[in-house]
Amino acid sequence: MNVTTERYDNVLVARVSGRIEPASAQALETTVTGALKNGDGAVVLDFEELAYIGNVGVRALRITARVLRDRGVRLAVCAPQGVVAAVFSGGGVDRLIAVYPTRAAALAVLSD
Repeated sequence: MNVTTERYDNVLVARVSGRIEPASAQALETTVTGALKNGDGAVVLDFEELAYIGNVGVRALRITARVLRDRGVRLAVCAPQGVVAAVFSGGGVDRLIAVYPTRAAALAVLSD
């Protein structure tokens, strides 16, 4: 798994590529929460280049969502593809975390 971050106004965008497997799931939460700065109102996880996420990765997303919610920061996912999109819809993740088809769509909603 590789994570790169960038900012759009008060939104942290984390582009996640590769595979979120048991060995990398904790690193996702640590990277995202560690990159937050005061004033960030939202985080968008860009999954366009994410090839795989398993149960442990979904659990890490739920934990990350809870940590961010406790800090008053909104979380969204954008552009999940193939297997990742199927895991989100089939596992009900899309009912817990907002999912947008594109980064632009997510930023349009989350940017203040």
